[in-house]
Amino acid sequence: MERRHQLGYERMRKALREAGIETPDEAKDVISQAWKRGFKIMGVGMLLLLGVLAIIPIAAPLILVVAIIMVGWVVSSNINGQKYINRYIEKEMKP
Repeated sequence: MERRHQLGYERMRKALREAGIETPDEAKDVISQAWKRGFKIMGVGMLLLLGVLAIIPIAAPLILVVAIIMVGWVVSSNINGQKYINRYIEKEMKP
């Protein structure tokens, strides 16, 4: 698990450098944008799941499971991304 997080951090560091993120404020803005994008993805996903629920009401338990997995995945991804960016700010940026 530790190796996976290290690889994730290295990918995030490379992406931030390629994007020209040079200040802590710019990096914190990336975190904010990621959360906004995550909430948009969840909103669209929930609308799609509600559409499926309207068409196939008997699938409600499965739809609930998919919704929980989707929320967990988006939140987990954003938390990890935020940790990687904060680590990048601490280790590689000069305040």
